[in-house]
Parts: sequence; C-alpha cells; structure tokens
Amino acid sequence: MLPYLIEIGSFKLPTYGVMIATAYLVSAWYLIKKSSIVGFDKQFISDLIFYIVIFGFIGAKLLYYITFFSYFGDSFSSRLAGMFSIDNLRAGFVFYGGFIGGAATVYIYSKKKKINFWKLADFIAPVIPLAHAIGRLGCFFAGCCHGKPTSSIFGVRFTKPYCDVDPSLIGVPIHPTQLYESVGNFIIFLFLNYLYSRKKIKKEGGILLLYFMSYSVLRFIVEFFRGDERGNFYFGLSQAQLISLVIIIISGLIFLKRQNEK
Repeated sequence: MLPYLIEIGSFKLPTYGVMIATAYLVSAWYLIKKSSIVGFDKQFISDLIFYIVIFGFIGAKLLYYITFFSYFGDSFSSRLAGMFSIDNLRAGFVFYGGFIGGAATVYIYSKKKKINFWKLADFIAPVIPLAHAIGRLGCFFAGCCHGKPTSSIFGVRFTKPYCDVDPSLIGVPIHPTQLYESVGNFIIFLFLNYLYSRKKIKKEGGILLLYFMSYSVLRFIVEFFRGDERGNFYFGLSQAQLISLVIIIISGLIFLKRQNEK
C-alpha cells in the first residue's frame, strides 16, 4: 500500500510510525480532555500516558522475542544475536505483550498514587481500542499483520516489493485483516465510550472487563483470516487465540462476580 508516507532521497518517513504517533496523540488528547470531567488530575493522566507507552512498547517487544525466538537462528547464541539485529529491533511487536505491559503499568502506578485501580482502568479502557484502531491502519499501509489469499470482494493487493507482506503474496488478493481489526476496534471504542459516559455499568471495573472480552472475541475471529507468520500453533490455534480464550473466560467470570456483588 504505502509503507512510506514521504520519500525524499535517502530519507523515508514510515507511514506505520506516523499512525502510531497519531494514535498516541489522539489517545492523550481524549484522556486529558475527559480527565477533569471525571475528577482525575491532568498532570497525573499525562504522566501515566507516558509510562503506559514506554512499558507497553517494552512488553510488546518482549512477547515478540518470546514468540519468535526460535526463528532468530539455529543455536541459542545465534538467536540471542538475532534479537538485536537491525530488522528485529526496528520491527516486531505483539499487541498482547504491549497490553500486558500497559495494564501492569496502570496497576502499579495506581497503587503508588493511592488511586482506585478499577476506577482508573475504566477511565482508560475506552481509549485503548481507539488507539488500536488507528495503529492497525498503520499496519495496513505497511503490509504487516496481513491476511490469507481470498477470492472475496474484500481482497486487496499489495504490490510494492518492500512492504511487509510475504513475498509470495505480492500482487495476490488477500484479506485486509488490518482493516477488519481496525473497524472492530473502533466499534468497541464507541460501545465502551457510550457505556462509560452514560454510567451504564454498576460496578467499577466493568468497562475494563468488557474491553477485555470484546477485543479478545474480535482478535480470536480475525486470527482465522491472518496469513502472516505468527509463531507456533497449538491445537490448531495461534498463540493470540489461546490468549484470547483465557482472557474471555477469566474476564467473564470476574465481570459476573463483580456485577453480582451487593
């Protein structure tokens, strides 16, 4: 599609990076704008956003290394060296790793500042799918996280040889899985934002748990259409699908328990 937004001589501005920066700015604007409405200090939220981004990226990179470690070389030492190659440092992130890193950051920071974790998490939860929806557009422009070949009307062709689509699929109609997930995440954002703004959920933590469940269902479905390399499969399911199932079950049980508490 459009791996580089601007190309001037040797200078290339990756579209993916621009979309990630856009996701960050939009999310920060959304949270800071709404912080005073719900009683959170703007500086506190601004600092928290910064830490979430830092440790979210670290978590996403660590899970990428864990998932694809066996692909980095033929021996343990060569794999360690492969982890720090230019290509693997530049690219390669796993969303669930970033999510775990970000969630842990919110939990630790809330405890340090003596703020109710569930209340803070509910405030942040709606913006996660919004940022994810924008970020997935970056994936689409770059060609990463792409789909399988398809003869359906949804098929798209990636023709630029330096995009991240598997070379064997260049020019072949494939599922735009990045767009499937982007649209799905935007719908989740609208749903959660409505519930949070209208105070439709009785117990604190409900918005966060609904995000866990709704995104995990979306990811589980979209994974069936993915055609890129995603590491090992177990019982015919990808790593992301197995994580999604665990999250759906645990989040669902916690949600029911909290909503039924008096």
